[in-house]
Amino acid sequence: MAWSFVLGASVGSFLNVVVYRLPAGKSLLRPGSHCPHCKKAIRPWHNVPIISWLLLRGRCFDCGAPISVRYLLVELITALWFTFMVGIGFCLQTELVSPRFGILWAFVANLVVLGCEVFCGLLIFLDREKLPRSLMALILVSVLGVGILFAILRTS
Repeated sequence: MAWSFVLGASVGSFLNVVVYRLPAGKSLLRPGSHCPHCKKAIRPWHNVPIISWLLLRGRCFDCGAPISVRYLLVELITALWFTFMVGIGFCLQTELVSPRFGILWAFVANLVVLGCEVFCGLLIFLDREKLPRSLMALILVSVLGVGILFAILRTS
């Protein structure tokens, strides 16, 4: 369960990038994370999800400008989502026979991805009141994947 929390927090950190850059049409990969105030690159040891925000008390190490608590909350909520879904997967796996084992975890993984996509969509909508078409297409594909896997689980 601990690895799912750490993985979820890391994904949450990336979701913060997606929410900020995707609607603006910016690259999700380059440039690396930087302070929006002083423009200095954030050092890797200052970019550890959840922990760095708490240790730096929500401020940029270089200029002291405040960093929104939203970054912390997105990382924490995503970490809790991952942990919750993995917990559900472990609870359900005890009731399944081996042929359905892989389908169950594919279903859980699809739900995790769908949850992250919807969470991004919600945050972007709250900021801009318009969702990028690329994100809406990803959500549609994930919904279809979840539906198909659920149907397979129910019939086998």
